[in-house]
Amino acid sequence: MFLNELGEKDKELFLNLCGHAIMADDVVEPEEMEYLALCCHEMEMPNQLPDISESLEEILDGITENSNAYERKIIIFELIRLFKYDNSYDEEEKAFMKPVLTKLGISKEVHDKLEKLADEYTKVYNNICDLLNN
Repeated sequence: MFLNELGEKDKELFLNLCGHAIMADDVVEPEEMEYLALCCHEMEMPNQLPDISESLEEILDGITENSNAYERKIIIFELIRLFKYDNSYDEEEKAFMKPVLTKLGISKEVHDKLEKLADEYTKVYNNICDLLNN
């Protein structure tokens, strides 16, 4: 939805962050891979497996160095949507998110608002799709 607003370096870092996020609960869900493909399409990048050879800390350092607050909120919003794309946001995923929020300077309050908006966005999107398909 907003990923096309990221710079090229942040797009790459976001995908690599997603690779680590997908592994947060040690289960790669097909829905997560589907969402990742949608992200790649939106960012006009090849649909490929994320490079997780860099540590999470290195990826977050790169995002911190390359992005502004607006772009970091986009990254968090889309990361929440990735986690929720399989209709769950389990404890391992929430635990993964805590250091990401801290490193990117995103407060719990902002996270909670973005999470709520992600839920609302998904609901509205699904309603539109239902209407268009019926």
